[in-house]
Amino acid sequence: MQKEFDLFCQQVGELLETKAQAKNYNQSGTNGPNLLYEFVRETVGGDHHAMGEIIYKARRFEARGDVADVLKIAAWAFLVWKYRGEQQ
Repeated sequence: MQKEFDLFCQQVGELLETKAQAKNYNQSGTNGPNLLYEFVRETVGGDHHAMGEIIYKARRFEARGDVADVLKIAAWAFLVWKYRGEQQ
């Protein structure tokens, strides 16, 4: 089971690191600031956009069954966790 979880975490990490940098969403990786996330969060007054993305990806997963959406849900959930944790 640990190998499966490690693979899951690795794939989520790749979304947050490599793919986010390639799309110019975030240049500092998971440990640094995510300037795009911070901008959107400040603009909408919270994590509403991220929560909407999670809901959208969940509905799309149910419709299409593409497990890539589950990884994207986890990536968005990490960002919510990260930024909510920084507030406390």
